[in-house]
Amino acid sequence: MDIKTRWSGLDELLGVIYGNGARLSTLLFDLGFERLQIEQIQEEHLESIVSQFLEAIHKRLTSDSGKDTYYQILSRRYGLDGEPHQQLSTIAEKHALSPEYVRQLFEEIIHRCQSKTWQTELKKSLKYIVVDQLGKMKDRPAREYVAEKLERLSSLRHAAEFTRLDYETKRTEVLKQIQSELEALDSEYKPVLERAEENIADLENEIKTDVLLRGESVSGGMYRACYTQGRISWDNDGMAKYATLHPDVLQFRKQGQPIVSLRVVNKN
Repeated sequence: MDIKTRWSGLDELLGVIYGNGARLSTLLFDLGFERLQIEQIQEEHLESIVSQFLEAIHKRLTSDSGKDTYYQILSRRYGLDGEPHQQLSTIAEKHALSPEYVRQLFEEIIHRCQSKTWQTELKKSLKYIVVDQLGKMKDRPAREYVAEKLERLSSLRHAAEFTRLDYETKRTEVLKQIQSELEALDSEYKPVLERAEENIADLENEIKTDVLLRGESVSGGMYRACYTQGRISWDNDGMAKYATLHPDVLQFRKQGQPIVSLRVVNKN
């Protein structure tokens, strides 16, 4: 079982799951491990961590799908078992399945792995695996080292809060300066816009009435006033009852009122 093949396949799979060129090392950095710790992991604990992480993926995929075949396809496609990776067509032949069926299964597997829940749970599993591994080797940061980071965090938090308060204060001052101008602008334009909307609504009603009277659609400018006959419907219950006694059911025929709608059309 070649660890380099498994590691390479895992990196390729992580890139598919998380995108943006994600690899095992970038995930470790995102999880809060420092550069020196990541280097130590790669030099001393890589095989154990890769094996445990792949087993976590195996268990989760099998648990979600109820099928071990899913992981076997993933494993062979990326060489997660340490053997050279294979194309889907070769994997299909090995499992006596059609290439199209295996392709669909593979797409379903990747779609499942790319879900937000999967991405979050995989990162969580990886973090606990690495923390446990480093803890067993007594590769723990000194208390003073962590305390110093807490001091830095406190300073950064205070600086960020000071900057936020400064921003809000200056923003409030700027808004006060322009508030009167905005109110004057509203006073100038609001009645004009309201009158324009009222005129538009009045004219639309006039047009609809005109088209109803004409009984046909009319085009003009960028609009077309579309005349539509009222929808015809039948009283099904009434028809069923009446039809048992009378052959003539037309008295149950109902026709709605015609309507007019305005549509924007291209006007060259």
